[in-house]
Amino acid sequence: MASKILVSVIVPVYNAEPYLEKCLTSICQQTLKDIEIIVINDGSEDQSLTILQKFAQIDARMTIFTNANSGVSKARNVGIDHANGQYVTFVDADDWLELTMLEELYQACKLTGSAIAKCDLFWQAAEGSRSLYYPSNSYCTYSAIDCLHKLFTEIGETHFGFASCKLYKKSFLDFHRLQFDEAMSFAEDTVFLTRAVIQNQSICYVPRQLYYYNVANESSLTKKAMVHLRHNYDVLYKKLLKELQDGEVYAEVKNSFLNYQLEGLLIILHQSATAQEMKYEIQSFLKAYPDVLKVKLMKRKMKQIVFLKLIKNNWLTLSSTLIYLNVKKHQVISRC
Repeated sequence: MASKILVSVIVPVYNAEPYLEKCLTSICQQTLKDIEIIVINDGSEDQSLTILQKFAQIDARMTIFTNANSGVSKARNVGIDHANGQYVTFVDADDWLELTMLEELYQACKLTGSAIAKCDLFWQAAEGSRSLYYPSNSYCTYSAIDCLHKLFTEIGETHFGFASCKLYKKSFLDFHRLQFDEAMSFAEDTVFLTRAVIQNQSICYVPRQLYYYNVANESSLTKKAMVHLRHNYDVLYKKLLKELQDGEVYAEVKNSFLNYQLEGLLIILHQSATAQEMKYEIQSFLKAYPDVLKVKLMKRKMKQIVFLKLIKNNWLTLSSTLIYLNVKKHQVISRC
């Protein structure tokens, strides 16, 4: 029976009651039928487990595992360990899928021979979702270097910053022992994807929006990750640097990585409450990451250009910092 399972869908669930039925329905109704649905109830305290049990009674392809609350990385790893499919995908319990997503990504992997295929996602907010324009329906392949450039420079990480909206060959994950870092609660997707694309050297891109990312969920882990933000970034940069160096690609993507660090600094500053805190964060960050001052801006936004000139000229008075940042809070929409 296991050989007939084409895709294992792994769904970590923690207090997802308001969204769970829509998520599971979109999985159960996929046009690709030879799938298994591995749901990890990660210590939910609401009615999530009741909803899961109801779906499991209707659809025999669903298996439920229950853990004490240990985080999304642990839950995903449990799913990987129990997956029997030829391919694996990850779905967050507050998101949902186009009904053809699994079939389209599976066909892309089979036709191209790639161990990883990706599609685009809708940013599903209260005001609706954003549709993209695609001049071609043809598959294309991004090299590992292209993937990393995009991962480190796309604002919001709309293409490559998510473990979801992708299909991974199970034997590829097993061979390279690719799992999520359970010590991380921030940007664990980024570290996983960096390691995966370096090992695979490419990603097959399906130019279709097939995954709905629910940015309206106020209990999202993204918002929780804003606590201890600088520490989280320090951990992230250390792990990413190791992956890039171990994969012998750091020199090729160094400037993109510096752009990524600069964007992290701007996010940290927008979470600061006072001008004094902002000034401290800038000085502390630059002491830890002095190469940021050598960055060649790839997006070349005026705000970034002005900011770099300020800090390079050491013009960091409280008033100039306030004027630059306009003391306006920044809403971070990337899934961390």
